[in-house]
This record gives sequence, C-alpha cells and structure tokens, in this order.
Amino acid sequence: MKLVFTPNPEYIHKVLVVAHEGGIVDRLEFQRTRPFDGETIWDFHPMGKVPALVMDNGDPLYGGLVICEYLDSLSTTGKHVYPTGDARWPALRQISLGDGMFDATTLLRVEGWRDKPDWNMDYMLRERRKMINSLDRMELETPQFRDEEFHIGHICMAGGLSYLDLRNPIQEYVIVDGDDAFDWREGRPNLSAWYDEIIKRPSLEWRFTMDE
Repeated sequence: MKLVFTPNPEYIHKVLVVAHEGGIVDRLEFQRTRPFDGETIWDFHPMGKVPALVMDNGDPLYGGLVICEYLDSLSTTGKHVYPTGDARWPALRQISLGDGMFDATTLLRVEGWRDKPDWNMDYMLRERRKMINSLDRMELETPQFRDEEFHIGHICMAGGLSYLDLRNPIQEYVIVDGDDAFDWREGRPNLSAWYDEIIKRPSLEWRFTMDE
C-alpha cells in the first residue's frame, strides 16, 4: 500500500497512529506531497487533498477517516480503534470535535494568508468560535476517558490539538483583543492533562519523517 501525505514530525498523523496500533506500519510505502505547493497529490486524490491511500489492488481511498477505518480493518494486533456498540457514538462525536477543530484551524490560517485589509472578519470570527467551542467541549468530555479503551475519537482529538500546537492562527492573527497570548491549555486543565499523558502512548509519541 502507498500512503501519500505531508509528513511533519511535529504533528500527529491519525492514519499513522491507526497503522501503528494495528501493527501494519511496515506494510505502507510512503510518498511525500504538499497540497498547496505541489502537483503530486492530484495524481492520487481528485480534490488535491492529503492523505490518500493506494491499496494493494491499486484502488485509491480518499480522506483520512476512510483510510483510518480501512487500516483498522487490517489490524494484526487484535486491537481495533473503532468501537462497536454504545461506545461507537461518543467516539464518532469526538472524531467530529477533533477533525472539526483541525478544519477550522486550517481555514482560519488560509484566510489569514490574504492581505489583512482583505480579511473576511465575520468568516474568521466564525472559524475562531468553532475552535474555541470545540476546545471547551473537549474539556468537558476528557474526564470520562480514563474509563475508556483508546479509540479513534481520542486519536482525532489529539491530532487536532497537536496541529494547534504547531499552527496557532488565533495567536498569530489576533482577531480579538488578547489573542496574542492565546493558549488552548489555559482554563482547560482536564484537556491539557489528558493530552500531555496521551501523547506518551507509543503510537502517538512515534513520529514519522522522510529520513527514516
């Protein structure tokens, strides 16, 4: 299988976490691409987005969550990160929280690439609100995680938080007074403690670089 993605050792790639949990990382061939300044990804994904996966039969899969579910189905460890039964629905909700915050962070960053006089401030405030609301909801939900098996919702939330550590457009663009000191950990002790502990898990602590 070939995974086409943008490797960054400072960011938790959820597809790699799932592959690591399932013991199938060594089945993946890796190809680097950059969706905003390269052409390679268009050969694998009709929307020019990462990641993309080429399965062993040559068929493509698009979208991180679709790829995650496929890789999870190939697990050789006896562990699966997609829960079944009643546990499935909270996990899916937390997928939406993590990935939704990641998307809002990305959209806010992209709008900020324009010249400041051209910023759509209503749009930026909306994306900022999505990020804050997602963080606040995560803070409410994390206390229950101590009683749960590690799952895809946790992976997506950790990925969103790691991306916010890497790219912090609220702090960078100062949309609201005080944003220059924005730290997602402030006022969210449950979420901060959970994240600092969960990133020690081998599948999340492990980082991929193209030099490996």
